[in-house]
Amino acid sequence: MRSQLAAIALVATALVTGPGAGGHARADQCALCHRGIDDAHTKKTLACTTCHRGDATATDAKKAHTEMLPNPSDLRVVDQTCGKCHQAITAKVKSSIMAHRSGTQSGTLFPNGLQPTKEDVRFAMAPVATTPGLPLPKDHPLPAGAVARLEPLPTFKESGDVFMDLLRKECTSCHLWTPAKAVKGNFRATGCAACHMPYAENGKSQSNDVAMNSEKVGRPRRHQLTKQVPVTQCATCHNGGSRAAMNFRGMMEAPPGGRETFTYDQDLLHGHVYSEQTPDVHFTRGMACIDCHTEREVHGDGQVYRKRHYEVELRCETCHGTPGKLATGVTAQGRKLRNLFLPSGANSTGLVTLLSKLTGQLHTVPQLANLATQPAGHDAKHLAKTECFTCHTAWAPTCYGCHIKMDYTAYRNPVDVAFDHLGQEYAKQGWFRLTAGVRFADPEPVLGVSWRGKIVPFVPRAQPLFTYVNPAGKTEYEFKKLGFAHNPIVPHTVVKATRTCESCHANPRALGLGMFMSKEHPKLEEFRQPADYRWDRIVDEEGHPLQATTVDGARPLNREEMDRIRNAPYKLPGATANAGDARR
Repeated sequence: MRSQLAAIALVATALVTGPGAGGHARADQCALCHRGIDDAHTKKTLACTTCHRGDATATDAKKAHTEMLPNPSDLRVVDQTCGKCHQAITAKVKSSIMAHRSGTQSGTLFPNGLQPTKEDVRFAMAPVATTPGLPLPKDHPLPAGAVARLEPLPTFKESGDVFMDLLRKECTSCHLWTPAKAVKGNFRATGCAACHMPYAENGKSQSNDVAMNSEKVGRPRRHQLTKQVPVTQCATCHNGGSRAAMNFRGMMEAPPGGRETFTYDQDLLHGHVYSEQTPDVHFTRGMACIDCHTEREVHGDGQVYRKRHYEVELRCETCHGTPGKLATGVTAQGRKLRNLFLPSGANSTGLVTLLSKLTGQLHTVPQLANLATQPAGHDAKHLAKTECFTCHTAWAPTCYGCHIKMDYTAYRNPVDVAFDHLGQEYAKQGWFRLTAGVRFADPEPVLGVSWRGKIVPFVPRAQPLFTYVNPAGKTEYEFKKLGFAHNPIVPHTVVKATRTCESCHANPRALGLGMFMSKEHPKLEEFRQPADYRWDRIVDEEGHPLQATTVDGARPLNREEMDRIRNAPYKLPGATANAGDARR
């Protein structure tokens, strides 16, 4: 036994000192402790210190880790790390809406009277000013929806405004500058690694690195960068708001029951229990978010945009074409999709294929032009006024009502529930208790007009009632109604079947006239609105908006549009089977 230990000690000494005379340290000591570690940059192997810095010649951990960068892709240091080789990409990312989330701020400030217009965006969820990463030529006008500069979202001390404070403490954990809340499914890094170094949903490492504690949460699945970003990584942020990464997989938050309460939210996926719904057909066919969404959409184009829809370039017809024309694979920004293939020449077969960026699987893409007969909803007039997904949406995530208690009682010491994610520090006042309203998967969502002038599903952007406790601990007001809003949404729940013609053309609720009151959803009574208040009523019969939208150009239907939809002949009783009973 003693001889075995001596042999082990001799090997260890040899590893540390290396073969050189005099026991000089080797130049690559990192792997001696991190044996089995994954190659982070498989395209071209790099030394650990190329990215992480530190001292690779050190023989003890403390010295080796001196001035080390735990996450070289963090946006605070990325120019000196990833940006050395990927300068254009890192510059664009820092300007992208994935980093600054300008629409979140304006979507909160405008309906609450703190922003004069929907597009007068001034702030970013960044600790530094946000400017274009790829400046335009001198005197070249900014693209539509772009701004020259966004300032950091001010602190409560700087602004004195509780809504600014609310944004910093409740909304700034889902963007590239800050880490996410340590909840199951939310684990990710900051910067480039937020997407390109995926985490397991439980936040535990699956690496063979012997120095990595596999039971400690908050570590990437492997120490390896990848372009193959799974849906679960997108879901680390895109599980709230429009909930796209959850909808896509057929998951909708269910009402809490039993242990499924906020007390145990750290044990639940994204802090919620989910009900099973119909997933998007693209997901059931084995596709992922990155198979449709482009590098330009995710990284940005170097400009600073007010709202996210200015960055989105993909349309349904990009891949599926129109009833009269096969897909071209050209996006709304005029760029060709690199993973969509169309045979050259006349393409008499009408074959269009898509190569999955995640799995490498080849998918045949159905073409509207190849249908033997076109459904009723595919007529030119209907398609000109309606997005494809309006009819092909299986359900939309809907949440009516919300109560936010804003407690500004002044405390002597920092409060652990008053955490400023942007400043990464605890505050002595300003913490919020959120009580969600009625959540459900709406199979026949309300309709409105999008910024593109087309009819699309609308869902509540926010319907919060506010209770305010002042610094002296006195409640100044309770359940105060400020800005209620509905917004257009792309639900990401596309299916081949469609909602019926009647569900739009013979449904007052679909027109935005509302139906749901407290008697339909008794939980809404706790939000103290009149008993006959319709939470889903966004417009009156005359076409006057009753709730705000936070997207410029988006609005409820007007009187003329409602009349035209109600009087459409193909939905009336007695219409032909092809029209009245057809599913668009």
